[in-house]
Amino acid sequence: MRSFLWLAGLCLAASVAFAQERDTTYLKEVVVYGLPVTSYATGAKVQRIVSGENVSTLADGLIGEASLYLKTYGNGQLTTISLRGTNASQTAVLWNGVNINSPTLGQTDFSLIPLFLFDEATLHYGTASSLYGSDAIGGSVMMGQAAPVFGKTFHAGLYQQVGSFGRSATGIKASYGNERLHFRTKVYRAYIRNDFSYDAPAIGHRKKQSHASVTNTGFDQQVYVKLSARQTLSAELMYTDNFREIQPAVTNDLANETIEDRNLRAALNYNNDAAWAVIHATAAYVSANQEYTDDEPSTVRTGLLAIQANADKPLGARSNLRFGINYNHYSATSVEYDHLGESRYDAFASYRYAIAAPWTINVNIRQSFFDQHYAPLSPSVGTEVHLRKTEKSQLTVRALSSRGFRVPTFNERYYIPGGNPLIKPEKAVHAEGGVMWSEKFRNAMVKIDATYYQSWIDEMIVWMPAVNDDLWPIGTWTPSNLQKVNVRGTELSLRAENVSQRVKVAGGASYSLTQSLNKKGISADQNNNQLPYVPLHSANAFASMSAHSNWKLEIRYQYTGLRHSNLDNVDYQALKAYGLLDLSVGKKQTFGKWSAEAKIDAKNLADVYYENLKNHAMPGRNYAISLLFNF
Repeated sequence: MRSFLWLAGLCLAASVAFAQERDTTYLKEVVVYGLPVTSYATGAKVQRIVSGENVSTLADGLIGEASLYLKTYGNGQLTTISLRGTNASQTAVLWNGVNINSPTLGQTDFSLIPLFLFDEATLHYGTASSLYGSDAIGGSVMMGQAAPVFGKTFHAGLYQQVGSFGRSATGIKASYGNERLHFRTKVYRAYIRNDFSYDAPAIGHRKKQSHASVTNTGFDQQVYVKLSARQTLSAELMYTDNFREIQPAVTNDLANETIEDRNLRAALNYNNDAAWAVIHATAAYVSANQEYTDDEPSTVRTGLLAIQANADKPLGARSNLRFGINYNHYSATSVEYDHLGESRYDAFASYRYAIAAPWTINVNIRQSFFDQHYAPLSPSVGTEVHLRKTEKSQLTVRALSSRGFRVPTFNERYYIPGGNPLIKPEKAVHAEGGVMWSEKFRNAMVKIDATYYQSWIDEMIVWMPAVNDDLWPIGTWTPSNLQKVNVRGTELSLRAENVSQRVKVAGGASYSLTQSLNKKGISADQNNNQLPYVPLHSANAFASMSAHSNWKLEIRYQYTGLRHSNLDNVDYQALKAYGLLDLSVGKKQTFGKWSAEAKIDAKNLADVYYENLKNHAMPGRNYAISLLFNF
């Protein structure tokens, strides 16, 4: 506890000392409300994905990214992420800066995150526990909203889509306000029957999918109040309801399982661009209610109360210091254990310094405390150097070294039977380096990015039968810190575009080589084998053409390599590689302040049969027509 109090005391002392200074020059933060400060991610690969106006999930928005793999139980079903060769519980998912991973499972179902209710998602690749806390080993996903625009404004949008297999989706957005108030309202509903046909090798004949329908509904309300020229108060309330029939394996003809997830998220944010520092405080409440029905119903309820405060202090024209504290109280109730509660505390600090105009260095550190235990101290050091930076040309090299951790879940510590209260946090050491080159020509632009990374993950938690009766009878499945994994990979991306008076042509491709190797585990025979559901090779490419007459054509290709379904790495049990070809064409028409856009999407044009989870079918060729009205 002493080191935690020391770090918290250091942050408090710094805030008192720096309050005496009046220097108002500071490094700009990202202008997305609710996101942790990515300006302190120097040396890391950070990618933003704008949500757009269509009603889709986070799983839909990320499916084309080469450096991650989404393990999905079917179209619109449970979807978990493997980012840079790690497992689903080693990716932090944040909303308003709060980690919303389940305290019982330690992960997020990406099919339950509606992109329509957000303005953008940000991917931070690699270990970043120094910035985001627990779970940020493989990477982090931050969901954010755009900064408010105060003034007398009104904007509304209506989205409607119909498609194959009974798909329909409706979304409505509106923003309105004046010089002191700004409101945003978003409402959506989506449904798909999922009655597609498929030819699965496991059954040897054509079959029609049944018992796989999905219904999603939800809303988001945001209120922003401009207290003064420097102070803003905002509140956000988000509610989603997801009901789905659990899609059975292709070999199963008898299915009756259903699951319903109700999620409520509320946050209050205060921002003050004070003379001595930029101050941000958040109070949030997150609750999740999951009802699973088979022969008998089962309910799991979890809750999170989070309080965060941080300050970003300029230390002259070249450097900034950010420091703060977090408090999180988790609770859970299920049939496997009585009501559980746990408080966690974090103290953190970040320092950014521009050594020279082209060279920046960044140091972050975080200490977390949970259940009367310390999490591993998490520092990181990153740097970026602009070897060339002009209006038309840029060449940048970057490097990062970091340490991360994952706090064990409630299930891993308290599940009855099998929970292990003595389980330790997972820990990781990570290093990466990269280079980015971009060049602008008269009517064209080219950008190339390359990254190499390595991670050494220790104390990884695996479930295995107990070999003694210290905690549970012999043979009871229980978790232990047994596994070690080494991950190394290479990421390459290329993008080019050319703009003429009438047409804009763009294209790009990305490739990811991911070696996620088991170094220690249950059996020595599995050492140096690839982790399950981590493709060694993955790639994607796109080409688009848009005319000034507002026509747009885009074609996309996604390749996913062979994936092993277990650590034995037996080829006959592996999922085959596949490639998906998609096509979209759209037309936008403007009528004064109004606009209308029509779009046709054709996915999996080659009608490929593929699986992202063994024996769980995915749709073949399918179509969707969408209309978007803005006024």
